[in-house]
Amino acid sequence: MIFSWRSFGLLTALAATPVAAQRAAVPRPAAGVTVSGVVFDSLANRPLAAALVQLVNADSLSAAVPASVTDSLGRYEFDGVPAGRYLLGFLHPLIDSIGVEPKAREVRVDGTGNVRRDLALPGANTIRVSLCGAAAVADSDAVILGVVRHASGGQAVDSAVVAAEWIEMFLERGRVSRNRTIRQVRTGESGWFSICGPPSGGTIQLSASRGTDTTAALELEVPKGGFLRRDLFFGVARVVRADTEGAASDSGVMQHRLVGDGRLSGTVVATSGARPLAGARVGILNGPQTRTDERGAWTLTGVPTGTRTLEVRALAHYPVSLPVDVVDGAPPVPISMLTLQSVLDTVLVTANRPGNRRLIDFLQRRRSSGTGRFLTGEEIARRQPIYTSDLFRTIPGFRVDRDGNGQEILTMRGNGAGRCQPTVFMNGMSMRGLSAGEVNSFLRPNEIAGIEIYSAAGAPMQFSDLGGCGVIVLWSR
Repeated sequence: MIFSWRSFGLLTALAATPVAAQRAAVPRPAAGVTVSGVVFDSLANRPLAAALVQLVNADSLSAAVPASVTDSLGRYEFDGVPAGRYLLGFLHPLIDSIGVEPKAREVRVDGTGNVRRDLALPGANTIRVSLCGAAAVADSDAVILGVVRHASGGQAVDSAVVAAEWIEMFLERGRVSRNRTIRQVRTGESGWFSICGPPSGGTIQLSASRGTDTTAALELEVPKGGFLRRDLFFGVARVVRADTEGAASDSGVMQHRLVGDGRLSGTVVATSGARPLAGARVGILNGPQTRTDERGAWTLTGVPTGTRTLEVRALAHYPVSLPVDVVDGAPPVPISMLTLQSVLDTVLVTANRPGNRRLIDFLQRRRSSGTGRFLTGEEIARRQPIYTSDLFRTIPGFRVDRDGNGQEILTMRGNGAGRCQPTVFMNGMSMRGLSAGEVNSFLRPNEIAGIEIYSAAGAPMQFSDLGGCGVIVLWSR
């Protein structure tokens, strides 16, 4: 039997009233059996807490409706339910955000024993087919959905343009070609959006805009299950001139910073042992920066509100870049960092004769690639650099500049007229946003087996750069 809670006005009205009032208004029968179960979040693979579960007499829909709110383990319970035929369903804010409403279940109570019925949000495949159509959904396709809101107050944003961007590879006439795909949709009155077609298990950029309002362009990994939910928030940012002392005026690197009235805090610890990391650099991309104290704690003030990108750097640790929502009452952001050595060791042990394999692949691309620039270990040694960043002072199109926070960074000529900061790959691992000093500390010149340099359009698939600048690939000996 198909039944929509949205089609039943009494339930919609009931959902808008406080839960405590619902419980007080609905007397429980003195006799009857217990109907109980668990509400499960199929998307997050965990119990769904704070869901409003409702039990309706199917033969008298106007009758009083009992309500139960799930606990932290997703459990609900109705006591003293008389014999009869019922419809069982639940309400939760996630239902509005996924755009697919779960169907009610029919429950028959005969009075001879307690009844258990579990409920669940629709699974990822059900949502994909419902939103994109069975014919339009391939096994490798994903769906992205969410709600666009204002950072202050949380109101939904109508008619915002949400854009997803990713790179696709095609085999044509024996050659591999790449295509930059951009898909855009507009939000409705509820601020809701869905985008079909991104690759499962791939990387995308997601952003929203409406007029002069924009969010950061978030770089997100789409789960292999093919479903990604991400809300976006419009905030307020003011542009101020950055401290660019010592930077060339025509560098095209960030000459301005974004500031606002937001506040964000958190902690930074090492993954192994949860040891606090003092002195780690924490900052909003193109915005305020700070350092952690001896307890690993940090606080950023004057932050532009809305959806932003938080970047964290600590000596000898793998850099972290993650999306954050700078909104009213934003909770603390806990950050755990792996050591660089542990990440590189993982790369080494998962390959067969990794040193030889990497060098063979490097030499093959050097022979066959018509789009990259390559430096071998011998060529690097002949240039006699003191620091790794010194190498790029001698490569046409590269320069060592300073960003708005005074950090030395490697820049290259971008696709446009200005300059931009390329993405650095270290032994195949993406390390976006490294400063020149961090590159120097991670790898010394005599430890480099080879360097590959590509424009954004010419990079191989494994080194794809959604940032649109270019790629530097460093291989250790």
